[in-house]
Amino acid sequence: MDTEVGGADLDMYANLVYYAHMIKRTTIEIDQQLLERAKRALDCPTTRATVEEALRRAAEQGEKEHERRAAQLDYFLRTLPEHVDMDVLASDEMWR
Repeated sequence: MDTEVGGADLDMYANLVYYAHMIKRTTIEIDQQLLERAKRALDCPTTRATVEEALRRAAEQGEKEHERRAAQLDYFLRTLPEHVDMDVLASDEMWR
């Protein structure tokens, strides 16, 4: 996509916008002993690599846990009629 509009290269603009939205400089206080432990455990050479790897792993773990819970709920709801008498639940007497 090498289209020029008003003298601006759209590819370059798109890349700059993408880059600007993907990277954010953040200043935080980090326990140095904990950081060194994480660097060794994750086998990362830099603070940035360590933080990014830890965030990546935390996000993946959270997503997997969410998927696991959703699958459990789906299974429970699909097998509910095997454990509950649906006719009784639908009856007026159930709710008296």
